[in-house]
Amino acid sequence: MKKLTAMTMAAMMVWSLTACGGGNGGSTTAAPTAAPASQEAAKETEAAGESLEETKDEEAAGAAQTSSGDYATSMEGPTYTLRCATNHSESFCTSQALKEFAKNVNERTGGRITIDIYYDAVLGEEKSCLEQLQYGGLDFLRGNISPLAEFHDGLNALQMPFIYKDTKHFWDAYGTIGMEMMKSEEMQQAGLFGLTFYDGGARNFYNSKREIHTPEDMKGLNIRVQESSLMMGMVEALGGNPQPMPYADVYSGLQTGVIDGAENSIAQYLEVSHYEVAKYLTLDNHTRAADTLIMSNKTRETLGEADMKVIEECALESWELQKELWAEAEGEALDKLKESGVVVTELTPEEQGQFEDACAAFVEGFEGGKYKDILAEIAAMAE
Repeated sequence: MKKLTAMTMAAMMVWSLTACGGGNGGSTTAAPTAAPASQEAAKETEAAGESLEETKDEEAAGAAQTSSGDYATSMEGPTYTLRCATNHSESFCTSQALKEFAKNVNERTGGRITIDIYYDAVLGEEKSCLEQLQYGGLDFLRGNISPLAEFHDGLNALQMPFIYKDTKHFWDAYGTIGMEMMKSEEMQQAGLFGLTFYDGGARNFYNSKREIHTPEDMKGLNIRVQESSLMMGMVEALGGNPQPMPYADVYSGLQTGVIDGAENSIAQYLEVSHYEVAKYLTLDNHTRAADTLIMSNKTRETLGEADMKVIEECALESWELQKELWAEAEGEALDKLKESGVVVTELTPEEQGQFEDACAAFVEGFEGGKYKDILAEIAAMAE
């Protein structure tokens, strides 16, 4: 704009000089020099106008690029070093997705935001880490969804046994109903903010005593569960004795006979070597409860809007990667377990039906049937 103004003023001055020469008693010496100057000024004025238009076009293009995914707005600002906790090992598939999440956030903020990941529960078990998130002592946690039902009890509905037709049905429910709950006012008031889900696989029973084909085989077995009324009620409905216990104590509990069995995904059953002390695995797929990536709401309120946009987008991208990694890991895990001598029991349709029937009344009546509307919404998503 300054250049355009200067050129316009120069042209006006030349024109003024020319006009004065024309009215000076017939003198013509100014005319030959004034004409080329006016033409040059006009050319420069035109060039300046073109330059201005190009600048506008470049600015518009830049704005469009920024709005469509360029993270220039996040390249400037305060520097943060944030902490993320997980009880998985560094080599676990979900940990690889966390690494990708941290890497992308760092790159898209120009190195301003660094997320350090702490593996193997070195910052505490999930319950402790949740408390740290609430008061801002921790920034991110990769954890299981079950403990979060304490803060939004609607999450219990998503974890009910035998309610999903297939994997697509599962993700359709979590990607809509689940995400709404994770970002809800209830969660934020508890000091938490959900970013994404990760595949935690279908959960199955394993024990050190015998093969399990029907709920009748569950009778008398002490089964470790998470500290969740839903999980305890499910095991009771199937005839077992639920035993809440910290995850880190399960191996020794199985080894010493304090508990007879537990339940988890195939991949985690292998990862933590529970197969060494509980060789009977039953593929009943009783629940599908996703893992979560959540952050401290205090940390969220500290960060700017542009930074949070980057973090949320990178989290969702890591979800897609993790689903692929999980599918690969689960298939490989089952092969390794069989090679290691684990007795894998695959239920017949009739046996599977007995498990589902045993839980039907429990699901319908859990906590007075308060989740029937959410369960109906989930059921309606099945194709």
